Amino acid sequence: MLKNQILQTLCWGTFISLGTACATVATPSANSVHFKHDTEAATIQVFMRGEHFTTYNYGDARHFPFLWPVKAEGGVGVTRNFPMGEDTPSVRDHPHHLSLYLTYGVLNGYDFWHAGRSNSGVIRTTDIEVGQAEGYAYIRSQKDWLGGADKVRVMEEVRELRFYDSEASARRFDFISTFKATEGDVTFGDTKEAMIAFRMRPEIDGNRGGGLLTNAAGLQGESEVYGRPSPWMDYSGEISGVGMRGISLFDHPSNFRPAQWHVRDYGLAALSPFATRSVAQPAGEDGQYTLPKGASLTFRYGFLIHSGNHEEANVAGQYQRFLEKHSK
Repeated sequence: MLKNQILQTLCWGTFISLGTACATVATPSANSVHFKHDTEAATIQVFMRGEHFTTYNYGDARHFPFLWPVKAEGGVGVTRNFPMGEDTPSVRDHPHHLSLYLTYGVLNGYDFWHAGRSNSGVIRTTDIEVGQAEGYAYIRSQKDWLGGADKVRVMEEVRELRFYDSEASARRFDFISTFKATEGDVTFGDTKEAMIAFRMRPEIDGNRGGGLLTNAAGLQGESEVYGRPSPWMDYSGEISGVGMRGISLFDHPSNFRPAQWHVRDYGLAALSPFATRSVAQPAGEDGQYTLPKGASLTFRYGFLIHSGNHEEANVAGQYQRFLEKHSK
């Protein structure tokens, strides 16, 4: 216990250089959210009310940072384990779908969505901080987006994950990302393979487990919700012996353009404001956008990991709570 207290004193509330000697830091918070930071493993475990909720994995073993596992009430995982682990039923397609993540498929000609291609990029964390603000605990990090074999720096990102004290049946966190065009103009291509995304546990996807996609208009199923504008999307299904569990993703109205939903019955849910032609309007205007050098662009997203279906979880009401948190 004393060791953790010492490490907390050394590391709490400051940016932690990735070469620091602080190997682990436990940070209890007044909001019943605390972290365990292992700098050697490059992981930050997030605990809510004493239970492990998720782990932020930011090391170089994968080509971008991601959250895995992501657990609902009862410690039940709701995102896919592969390729970090195994699933039942076993589903091994799309190895770049790393549970819950943010990345981009066509950025200045580089592909940050897939790994191992000649133009693939990586997202690397350069500094990271855990802390507490009024009403939430946070993980804040700085990242370099590096393209191609030469690791050309395309842009910088400041990413903040905010975790809120939540009832066990409805765990909430926000994902706030600011892109900075520090090196030159940054062009976001019109692609469906972007930007904030998650991959459902196979047992509750729409193909194998009867999982159901539902948007804010009450439309359900991939054929009805794909590419349609909506401020939120829910993906829920029945886990044997456990009950209904699901994930809702919220898009904030201040974000650049309304989101385009690239959602699939096989388990993927992703949204991007730049996917106009590739998702929403195949014959429409190209959604490509260029962020000028020196400019920045901020996106705010919310997640609700819940029990029950979208009505029982009051997803519409939780979306309003999300808006209220970001109204100031």
